[in-house]
Amino acid sequence: MAADLFINICIVVTLVFLYMKLRWRSAYEDAYSLKGVLIDGLSGGLMGYILMIFSIQVTDETILDLRYVPIMLLILFVGKTPASISSVLIISSRFLISVNRSAVYSIFMILILFIGYSIIEKLLAHHGDLMTKALTLTFFSNAVVTYFLAVLVADLSVVGPLAVTYWLISTLGGVSAIFLVDYLKKSEYLFSKYETESSRDFLTGLYNVRRFDELWLMTSEKVKRTQGSLALLMLDIDHFKSINDTYGHASGDSVLIEMSRIIEAAVGNEGTVFRKGGEEFTVILNGYDRSGALSLAERIRQSVEDTAFSLSEETTIRMTISIGAAVYPETINETKGMIEKADAALYESKNAGRNRVSF
Repeated sequence: MAADLFINICIVVTLVFLYMKLRWRSAYEDAYSLKGVLIDGLSGGLMGYILMIFSIQVTDETILDLRYVPIMLLILFVGKTPASISSVLIISSRFLISVNRSAVYSIFMILILFIGYSIIEKLLAHHGDLMTKALTLTFFSNAVVTYFLAVLVADLSVVGPLAVTYWLISTLGGVSAIFLVDYLKKSEYLFSKYETESSRDFLTGLYNVRRFDELWLMTSEKVKRTQGSLALLMLDIDHFKSINDTYGHASGDSVLIEMSRIIEAAVGNEGTVFRKGGEEFTVILNGYDRSGALSLAERIRQSVEDTAFSLSEETTIRMTISIGAAVYPETINETKGMIEKADAALYESKNAGRNRVSF
């Protein structure tokens, strides 16, 4: 008996771990989208069904398991909608195992659990730590399950020892599942946060040099394989040092932030913008030829020239930007030297008077 319930705990831990990993890595950015809600609800229902398959056969009609766990987890960590979907599926799948009085009673048991979880979650939403919530939800579950077990079996000599064992293992399993989900959520959040921070510039929010190196390698290799075209823009703010010297580094940072917004707006979805460092930016334009790259570069240059950069309520300044470009295969026949080619073109723009585009 205890061994069967322990198997239920192992199933819960394994399925929760696998699901959390897969769910987090999937492309459902909005956890509250219809697709996300359906997946969470269906997964909870599947977990409940698997737990019932590996249940304890108390009598010919009655089985005992931890099917309440997925509903409890969904209520606590996701929401009532996927939990309700999961509840319906668990109720329905109970009839796939057997159609009898115990299956009918499970309808009322799941409904009571769902309503109870909803009330408890609301009452403890802003009160109590996770352990308090875990114990309250699990003890409530144990009480409901024990009540229905007593009604169905009606033999205290059987129900008594079984209830004691169930309470011990169910409490261990329920609390462990809650803390496991909480741990995995926090771990994945921190991993995602560190991953984002490692590829983003802290000031402007643009991709940084590290991300540029990664994406440039992938893009340039793909372009060579597919014999496509590729453009690279190198941009440098003209006379930026004088901004820091005259108005201070805080004003310089303000200019960098505004400049990144202007470049992003001009590029849109047509390319990827990076901050190379200092006052330098880069733009990767996959599929662009020379005329397209020139047109977009001029759009950026003109947008910067037309913008009044506000440093304070009283002070606005005008800025310009110099741009160097390299285009494969029109201005260079190898992607390998494009960075150096674009950098040389940038300095050509600088030496020719700034505020211009060079190839």
